[in-house]
Amino acid sequence: MRNIRTAAIALTLLTAISAVSGCNSTADSNGSSQPVSISEAPQETSDTDSRIDTTANSAQTTPTQASEETSAVTATATTTAITTTAVTTTIAATAPQTTKPAPEWTETKASDKMYLAVSCYSRKKALLGAETVKLYNINDIVTVTAITDTGYYKIKDGTFIHSDYLSKEKVVIQTTAATTTTATTTPKPVATKKPEKDKKPDKNSKYVSSGYEPLDDIIFPILDSIITGKQTDTQKLKAIYDYLIKYSYTERVVLIPQSLSEYSEQLYAISLFEKGYGVCYDFTSAFKYMSRAIGFDTRMIYGRHTNPSGGSSEHTWAELDINGTTYIFDPAIEMLIGPNGSTRFMRTYGEIGKYYIFV
Repeated sequence: MRNIRTAAIALTLLTAISAVSGCNSTADSNGSSQPVSISEAPQETSDTDSRIDTTANSAQTTPTQASEETSAVTATATTTAITTTAVTTTIAATAPQTTKPAPEWTETKASDKMYLAVSCYSRKKALLGAETVKLYNINDIVTVTAITDTGYYKIKDGTFIHSDYLSKEKVVIQTTAATTTTATTTPKPVATKKPEKDKKPDKNSKYVSSGYEPLDDIIFPILDSIITGKQTDTQKLKAIYDYLIKYSYTERVVLIPQSLSEYSEQLYAISLFEKGYGVCYDFTSAFKYMSRAIGFDTRMIYGRHTNPSGGSSEHTWAELDINGTTYIFDPAIEMLIGPNGSTRFMRTYGEIGKYYIFV
Protein backbone atom coordinates (compact mmCIF):
# COMPACT_ATOMS: atom_id res chain seq x y z
CA MET A 1 0.00 0.00 0.00
CA ARG A 2 2.81 2.35 0.91
CA ASN A 3 4.48 1.54 -2.46
CA ILE A 4 1.30 2.35 -4.34
CA ARG A 5 1.00 5.77 -2.62
CA THR A 6 4.67 6.48 -3.35
CA ALA A 7 4.19 5.66 -6.99
CA ALA A 8 1.11 7.89 -7.20
CA ILE A 9 2.93 10.87 -5.71
CA ALA A 10 5.82 10.35 -8.07
CA LEU A 11 3.47 10.26 -11.01
CA THR A 12 1.80 13.47 -9.90
CA LEU A 13 5.16 15.24 -9.52
CA LEU A 14 6.21 14.05 -12.93
CA THR A 15 3.03 15.38 -14.48
CA ALA A 16 3.44 18.74 -12.78
CA ILE A 17 7.03 19.07 -13.96
CA SER A 18 5.94 18.21 -17.46
CA ALA A 19 3.20 20.83 -17.35
CA VAL A 20 5.66 23.46 -16.16
CA SER A 21 8.05 22.61 -18.92
CA GLY A 22 5.27 22.92 -21.48
CA CYS A 23 4.35 26.43 -20.21
CA ASN A 24 7.97 27.60 -20.51
CA SER A 25 8.55 26.48 -24.07
CA THR A 26 7.41 27.59 -27.51
CA ALA A 27 6.89 25.52 -30.60
CA ASP A 28 9.18 25.94 -33.57
CA SER A 29 8.16 25.63 -37.13
CA ASN A 30 8.57 21.85 -36.88
CA GLY A 31 6.28 21.61 -33.92
CA SER A 32 9.13 20.91 -31.49
CA SER A 33 9.30 22.78 -28.27
CA GLN A 34 12.06 25.32 -27.48
CA PRO A 35 12.97 26.49 -24.03
CA VAL A 36 12.14 30.13 -23.15
CA SER A 37 15.15 32.25 -22.37
CA ILE A 38 15.34 33.20 -18.75
CA SER A 39 16.65 36.60 -19.77
CA GLU A 40 13.08 37.66 -20.63
CA ALA A 41 12.06 37.58 -16.98
CA PRO A 42 13.94 40.78 -16.03
CA GLN A 43 12.14 42.51 -18.98
CA GLU A 44 8.97 42.17 -16.98
CA THR A 45 10.69 43.90 -14.12
CA SER A 46 11.97 46.60 -16.46
CA ASP A 47 8.45 47.21 -17.79
CA THR A 48 7.16 47.36 -14.28
CA ASP A 49 9.87 49.81 -13.29
CA SER A 50 9.02 51.89 -16.33
CA ARG A 51 5.41 51.92 -15.31
CA ILE A 52 6.40 52.84 -11.80
CA ASP A 53 8.58 55.65 -13.10
CA THR A 54 5.72 56.84 -15.26
CA THR A 55 3.39 56.72 -12.30
CA ALA A 56 5.94 58.59 -10.23
CA ASN A 57 6.31 61.23 -12.92
CA SER A 58 2.58 61.47 -13.13
CA ALA A 59 2.45 61.94 -9.40
CA GLN A 60 5.15 64.62 -9.61
CA THR A 61 3.39 66.62 -12.34
CA THR A 62 0.00 66.47 -10.66
CA PRO A 63 0.64 69.56 -8.43
CA THR A 64 1.68 71.61 -11.49
CA GLN A 65 -1.37 70.54 -13.39
CA ALA A 66 -3.50 71.31 -10.38
CA SER A 67 -1.87 74.73 -10.15
CA GLU A 68 -2.50 75.39 -13.84
CA GLU A 69 -6.10 74.27 -13.47
CA THR A 70 -6.48 76.52 -10.42
CA SER A 71 -5.03 79.45 -12.38
CA ALA A 72 -7.38 78.72 -15.24
CA VAL A 73 -10.35 78.64 -12.89
CA THR A 74 -9.14 81.84 -11.22
CA ALA A 75 -8.70 83.54 -14.60
CA THR A 76 -12.13 82.37 -15.65
CA ALA A 77 -13.61 83.71 -12.44
CA THR A 78 -11.78 87.02 -12.89
CA THR A 79 -12.95 87.30 -16.49
CA THR A 80 -16.48 86.55 -15.38
CA ALA A 81 -16.20 89.20 -12.68
CA ILE A 82 -14.90 91.78 -15.18
CA THR A 83 -17.63 90.86 -17.64
CA THR A 84 -20.24 91.15 -14.90
CA THR A 85 -18.83 94.53 -13.90
CA ALA A 86 -18.88 95.70 -17.52
CA VAL A 87 -22.45 94.55 -17.93
CA THR A 88 -23.41 96.26 -14.69
CA THR A 89 -21.69 99.46 -15.81
CA THR A 90 -23.42 99.31 -19.18
CA ILE A 91 -26.78 98.78 -17.56
CA ALA A 92 -26.09 101.62 -15.15
CA ALA A 93 -25.08 103.91 -18.02
CA THR A 94 -28.13 103.13 -20.10
CA ALA A 95 -30.60 103.07 -17.26
CA PRO A 96 -32.96 106.09 -17.27
CA GLN A 97 -32.20 108.85 -14.80
CA THR A 98 -34.41 108.75 -11.80
CA THR A 99 -33.73 112.37 -10.78
CA LYS A 100 -36.10 114.99 -12.20
CA PRO A 101 -34.64 117.89 -14.24
CA ALA A 102 -34.61 121.30 -12.62
CA PRO A 103 -37.80 123.28 -13.36
CA GLU A 104 -37.56 126.12 -15.89
CA TRP A 105 -39.23 128.44 -13.38
CA THR A 106 -40.93 128.37 -10.01
CA GLU A 107 -44.33 129.77 -9.12
CA THR A 108 -45.75 131.49 -6.06
CA LYS A 109 -49.52 131.52 -5.70
CA ALA A 110 -51.25 134.87 -6.09
CA SER A 111 -54.75 136.20 -6.64
CA ASP A 112 -55.36 139.57 -8.24
CA LYS A 113 -57.13 141.41 -11.05
CA MET A 114 -54.84 143.45 -13.29
CA TYR A 115 -55.03 145.61 -16.42
CA LEU A 116 -52.98 145.24 -19.56
CA ALA A 117 -50.73 148.32 -19.61
CA VAL A 118 -50.03 147.71 -23.28
CA SER A 119 -51.23 145.38 -26.00
CA CYS A 120 -49.24 142.15 -25.95
CA TYR A 121 -49.44 138.39 -26.36
CA SER A 122 -49.66 135.84 -23.58
CA ARG A 123 -47.16 132.97 -23.81
CA LYS A 124 -47.21 129.21 -23.24
CA LYS A 125 -44.18 129.36 -20.96
CA ALA A 126 -42.90 131.91 -18.45
CA LEU A 127 -39.85 132.49 -20.64
CA LEU A 128 -38.75 135.27 -22.98
CA GLY A 129 -39.39 134.26 -26.58
CA ALA A 130 -41.78 131.42 -25.72
CA GLU A 131 -44.60 130.59 -28.14
CA THR A 132 -47.38 133.17 -28.14
CA VAL A 133 -51.00 132.23 -27.43
CA LYS A 134 -53.43 135.15 -27.34
CA LEU A 135 -53.30 138.87 -28.08
CA TYR A 136 -54.54 141.12 -25.27
CA ASN A 137 -55.34 144.79 -25.80
CA ILE A 138 -54.49 147.69 -23.55
CA ASN A 139 -56.78 147.90 -20.48
CA ASP A 140 -58.04 144.32 -20.86
CA ILE A 141 -58.55 142.74 -17.42
CA VAL A 142 -56.92 139.43 -16.50
CA THR A 143 -56.92 137.30 -13.34
CA VAL A 144 -53.44 136.56 -12.00
CA THR A 145 -53.08 133.18 -10.25
CA ALA A 146 -49.32 132.98 -9.69
CA ILE A 147 -46.06 134.92 -9.94
CA THR A 148 -42.94 133.25 -11.37
CA ASP A 149 -39.28 133.83 -10.58
CA THR A 150 -38.71 134.71 -14.26
CA GLY A 151 -40.75 137.94 -14.02
CA TYR A 152 -43.97 136.57 -15.53
CA TYR A 153 -47.49 136.45 -14.11
CA LYS A 154 -49.52 133.31 -14.64
CA ILE A 155 -53.12 134.09 -15.57
CA LYS A 156 -56.30 132.10 -15.18
CA ASP A 157 -56.09 130.21 -18.51
CA GLY A 158 -52.63 128.86 -17.62
CA THR A 159 -50.65 131.16 -19.93
CA PHE A 160 -48.14 133.83 -18.90
CA ILE A 161 -47.76 137.61 -19.34
CA HIS A 162 -44.66 139.52 -18.25
CA SER A 163 -45.12 141.67 -15.17
CA ASP A 164 -43.89 144.75 -17.07
CA TYR A 165 -47.00 144.58 -19.24
CA LEU A 166 -49.55 144.51 -16.41
CA SER A 167 -50.74 147.30 -14.13
CA LYS A 168 -53.01 147.53 -11.13
CA GLU A 169 -54.40 150.77 -12.55
CA LYS A 170 -56.20 151.36 -15.80
CA VAL A 171 -54.20 153.22 -18.44
CA VAL A 172 -55.82 156.58 -19.19
CA ILE A 173 -55.89 157.81 -22.77
CA GLN A 174 -57.00 161.40 -23.28
CA THR A 175 -57.62 163.42 -26.42
CA THR A 176 -56.35 166.96 -26.49
CA ALA A 177 -55.75 169.70 -29.01
CA ALA A 178 -52.26 170.67 -30.06
CA THR A 179 -50.96 173.86 -28.48
CA THR A 180 -49.58 176.73 -30.57
CA THR A 181 -46.91 179.20 -29.52
CA THR A 182 -44.71 181.73 -31.22
CA ALA A 183 -41.38 180.50 -32.42
CA THR A 184 -38.55 182.00 -30.43
CA THR A 185 -35.65 180.08 -31.91
CA THR A 186 -34.28 179.49 -35.36
CA PRO A 187 -33.22 176.23 -36.92
CA LYS A 188 -29.72 175.10 -36.05
CA PRO A 189 -27.56 172.47 -37.71
CA VAL A 190 -27.74 168.96 -36.39
CA ALA A 191 -24.58 167.15 -35.39
CA THR A 192 -24.12 164.13 -37.58
CA LYS A 193 -23.75 160.75 -35.99
CA LYS A 194 -22.20 157.70 -37.54
CA PRO A 195 -24.85 155.04 -38.16
CA GLU A 196 -24.55 151.93 -36.06
CA LYS A 197 -24.11 149.44 -38.87
CA ASP A 198 -22.66 146.81 -36.55
CA LYS A 199 -25.92 146.20 -34.73
CA LYS A 200 -26.75 142.54 -34.53
CA PRO A 201 -30.22 141.01 -34.83
CA ASP A 202 -31.83 139.55 -31.77
CA LYS A 203 -30.67 135.96 -31.27
CA ASN A 204 -34.22 134.71 -31.73
CA SER A 205 -34.97 136.83 -34.81
CA LYS A 206 -33.53 138.21 -38.02
CA TYR A 207 -34.45 141.70 -36.77
CA VAL A 208 -32.93 144.00 -34.14
CA SER A 209 -35.14 144.14 -31.05
CA SER A 210 -36.77 147.39 -29.96
CA GLY A 211 -35.98 146.46 -26.39
CA TYR A 212 -39.65 145.91 -25.66
CA GLU A 213 -41.08 142.53 -26.54
CA PRO A 214 -44.73 143.58 -27.14
CA LEU A 215 -43.60 146.01 -29.84
CA ASP A 216 -41.36 143.37 -31.44
CA ASP A 217 -44.36 141.04 -31.62
CA ILE A 218 -46.18 143.67 -33.68
CA ILE A 219 -43.52 145.09 -36.02
CA PHE A 220 -41.57 141.94 -36.91
CA PRO A 221 -44.50 140.30 -38.79
CA ILE A 222 -45.18 143.63 -40.56
CA LEU A 223 -41.57 143.81 -41.71
CA ASP A 224 -41.82 140.24 -42.99
CA SER A 225 -44.68 141.33 -45.23
CA ILE A 226 -43.15 144.54 -46.67
CA ILE A 227 -39.37 144.01 -46.75
CA THR A 228 -37.57 141.76 -49.24
CA GLY A 229 -33.91 140.96 -49.75
CA LYS A 230 -33.94 142.42 -53.26
CA GLN A 231 -34.83 145.95 -52.11
CA THR A 232 -32.21 148.68 -51.77
CA ASP A 233 -31.82 150.49 -48.46
CA THR A 234 -33.85 153.43 -49.78
CA GLN A 235 -36.60 151.10 -50.97
CA LYS A 236 -36.75 149.41 -47.58
CA LEU A 237 -37.09 152.75 -45.81
CA LYS A 238 -39.76 153.85 -48.29
CA ALA A 239 -41.72 150.61 -47.72
CA ILE A 240 -41.81 151.33 -43.98
CA TYR A 241 -42.68 154.99 -44.53
CA ASP A 242 -45.52 154.21 -46.95
CA TYR A 243 -46.91 151.59 -44.58
CA LEU A 244 -47.12 154.09 -41.72
CA ILE A 245 -48.75 156.95 -43.60
CA LYS A 246 -51.79 154.76 -44.18
CA TYR A 247 -52.76 155.42 -40.57
CA SER A 248 -54.77 158.48 -39.54
CA TYR A 249 -53.47 161.52 -37.70
CA THR A 250 -55.51 162.40 -34.60
CA GLU A 251 -54.39 164.56 -31.70
CA ARG A 252 -54.23 162.70 -28.41
CA VAL A 253 -51.96 162.17 -25.41
CA VAL A 254 -51.14 158.85 -23.78
CA LEU A 255 -50.59 158.90 -20.02
CA ILE A 256 -48.02 156.19 -19.45
CA PRO A 257 -47.89 154.34 -16.08
CA GLN A 258 -44.82 155.23 -14.05
CA SER A 259 -43.69 151.59 -14.04
CA LEU A 260 -43.44 151.67 -17.84
CA SER A 261 -41.92 155.12 -18.30
CA GLU A 262 -38.67 153.66 -19.68
CA TYR A 263 -40.67 152.23 -22.60
CA SER A 264 -42.45 155.50 -23.46
CA GLU A 265 -41.32 155.61 -27.09
CA GLN A 266 -42.18 151.97 -27.68
CA LEU A 267 -45.62 152.59 -26.15
CA TYR A 268 -46.17 155.49 -28.57
CA ALA A 269 -45.59 153.12 -31.48
CA ILE A 270 -47.82 150.42 -30.02
CA SER A 271 -50.61 152.96 -29.59
CA LEU A 272 -50.49 153.74 -33.32
CA PHE A 273 -50.74 150.11 -34.36
CA GLU A 274 -53.42 149.39 -31.78
CA LYS A 275 -55.70 152.35 -32.46
CA GLY A 276 -55.04 152.90 -36.14
CA TYR A 277 -54.37 156.58 -35.54
CA GLY A 278 -51.96 158.72 -33.57
CA VAL A 279 -49.89 161.86 -33.21
CA CYS A 280 -46.36 162.68 -34.31
CA TYR A 281 -44.84 160.81 -31.36
CA ASP A 282 -46.57 157.60 -32.46
CA PHE A 283 -45.66 157.86 -36.16
CA THR A 284 -42.04 158.80 -35.49
CA SER A 285 -41.50 156.12 -32.89
CA ALA A 286 -42.98 153.48 -35.17
CA PHE A 287 -40.69 154.57 -38.01
CA LYS A 288 -37.69 154.63 -35.67
CA TYR A 289 -38.07 151.09 -34.37
CA MET A 290 -39.13 149.56 -37.67
CA SER A 291 -36.09 151.02 -39.46
CA ARG A 292 -33.80 150.14 -36.56
CA ALA A 293 -35.07 146.57 -36.75
CA ILE A 294 -33.51 146.22 -40.21
CA GLY A 295 -30.20 147.80 -39.18
CA PHE A 296 -30.53 151.60 -39.49
CA ASP A 297 -29.41 153.96 -36.71
CA THR A 298 -32.57 156.06 -36.74
CA ARG A 299 -33.00 158.77 -34.09
CA MET A 300 -36.15 160.34 -32.65
CA ILE A 301 -35.85 164.16 -32.40
CA TYR A 302 -38.01 166.23 -30.03
CA GLY A 303 -38.55 169.86 -31.02
CA ARG A 304 -41.12 172.12 -32.70
CA HIS A 305 -42.58 172.57 -36.16
CA THR A 306 -43.74 175.84 -37.63
CA ASN A 307 -47.41 176.28 -38.50
CA PRO A 308 -48.76 177.78 -41.73
CA SER A 309 -50.80 180.23 -39.65
CA GLY A 310 -47.77 181.33 -37.67
CA GLY A 311 -46.10 180.17 -34.50
CA SER A 312 -45.07 176.59 -33.85
CA SER A 313 -46.22 173.42 -32.13
CA GLU A 314 -44.44 170.66 -30.26
CA HIS A 315 -43.32 168.08 -32.73
CA THR A 316 -41.25 164.94 -33.14
CA TRP A 317 -39.58 163.64 -36.29
CA ALA A 318 -36.88 161.11 -37.25
CA GLU A 319 -33.31 161.59 -38.41
CA LEU A 320 -30.96 159.22 -40.15
CA ASP A 321 -27.38 159.69 -41.37
CA ILE A 322 -26.69 158.12 -44.76
CA ASN A 323 -23.24 158.47 -46.35
CA GLY A 324 -22.42 161.47 -44.18
CA THR A 325 -25.67 163.35 -44.87
CA THR A 326 -28.46 163.78 -42.31
CA TYR A 327 -31.94 163.15 -43.67
CA ILE A 328 -35.38 163.91 -42.24
CA PHE A 329 -38.23 161.38 -42.15
CA ASP A 330 -41.55 162.81 -40.95
CA PRO A 331 -44.57 160.54 -41.67
CA ALA A 332 -46.86 162.53 -39.33
CA ILE A 333 -46.45 165.79 -41.26
CA GLU A 334 -46.77 163.80 -44.48
CA MET A 335 -50.22 162.79 -43.25
CA LEU A 336 -51.19 166.38 -42.44
CA ILE A 337 -50.03 168.12 -45.61
CA GLY A 338 -51.42 165.43 -47.90
CA PRO A 339 -50.31 164.43 -51.39
CA ASN A 340 -50.08 168.02 -52.64
CA GLY A 341 -47.52 169.07 -50.07
CA SER A 342 -43.75 168.72 -50.09
CA THR A 343 -42.81 165.17 -49.15
CA ARG A 344 -40.99 164.65 -45.88
CA PHE A 345 -39.41 161.38 -46.87
CA MET A 346 -35.61 161.50 -46.85
CA ARG A 347 -35.23 165.25 -47.12
CA THR A 348 -32.23 167.27 -45.92
CA TYR A 349 -32.36 170.23 -43.56
CA GLY A 350 -31.08 172.35 -46.40
CA GLU A 351 -34.23 171.53 -48.37
CA ILE A 352 -36.91 171.89 -45.69
CA GLY A 353 -35.01 172.81 -42.54
CA LYS A 354 -36.87 176.12 -42.10
CA TYR A 355 -39.89 174.22 -40.74
CA TYR A 356 -38.03 172.49 -37.91
CA ILE A 357 -37.02 174.10 -34.62
CA PHE A 358 -34.72 172.47 -32.07
CA VAL A 359 -35.33 173.10 -28.39
